[in-house]
Amino acid sequence: MTLFKQRKNRQFNYTPRFLKEREKAEGSLNSQWKEVKTSTKRKRSIFTSLPFLVLFLIALLILLYLLNQYETT
Repeated sequence: MTLFKQRKNRQFNYTPRFLKEREKAEGSLNSQWKEVKTSTKRKRSIFTSLPFLVLFLIALLILLYLLNQYETT
């Protein structure tokens, strides 16, 4: 008698009734998902990139400074 021996799980030889149809459906679903994923990729606009926004902000501040100097003289 062994105290620490674990019981093995039961194994069944079960095959689903509609196994072939399920494999076909999964294959077509994966291919459809790949098509949708590649077709909906959007290219990023240059106006939403961080370097462009930083340069725009710096240019705006310089423009405001120059207009303020022009107004006071």
